[in-house]
Amino acid sequence: MLTTMNSTPEPVSDKSCSNSAQRILETAEYFFARLGFMGTRVDEIARVAHINKRMIYYHYGSKEGLYQAVLEKHLKPMIEMSRHVLQTDLPPAAMLERLLNTYFDFLATHRVYVRLISWEVLGEGNQLSNLGFRRQTFEQVVHYFEVAQRQGQLRPDCDVSRTLMAGMLLCYSYFSQMQYMQSFYSEILDDPEQYEHWKRSVLAMLLRSCGLEPA
Repeated sequence: MLTTMNSTPEPVSDKSCSNSAQRILETAEYFFARLGFMGTRVDEIARVAHINKRMIYYHYGSKEGLYQAVLEKHLKPMIEMSRHVLQTDLPPAAMLERLLNTYFDFLATHRVYVRLISWEVLGEGNQLSNLGFRRQTFEQVVHYFEVAQRQGQLRPDCDVSRTLMAGMLLCYSYFSQMQYMQSFYSEILDDPEQYEHWKRSVLAMLLRSCGLEPA
């Protein structure tokens, strides 16, 4: 996989990746994560992937199509995990904890995704808005907790959507802003023990906001 960010990747061999579409996708992933959508050139992807540029348009239609394919590659596993959690029979506090842990642990092991989203935040466009399944899954999570709220399990004055979004941002910012945050801490933040401290702190804030007791 082309996940190293500090040097130009070696061309992917036909033996290790015989499928041209996959070879293009893995090479594009490296460049989009390192340079963002605007800074990435299709010519460079084709050169490093050792493939004719026309094959990129054949498989993905456009640079935008290729970029969305890279985003989907990283988003879909997280979406599937979140939907699986929603299908479990858990009370609200336990559900909130499971969803938060799932999202945070995903970010911890998918730093390329964090970089891609960081470029989305910095860019003027927003390719993520074209991925409807992402918003749909968030709305499903919101719906679960709004139902629980109507049943009297959450504080009636809790803004469910904004509370959940705040939780997502606190998880995401831990990794996207880690270098900046490190200056405030003596502990090394990029460490599993520190991950647990952060998750517990975020969960406590969310539970308090929702009026829930820890599971």
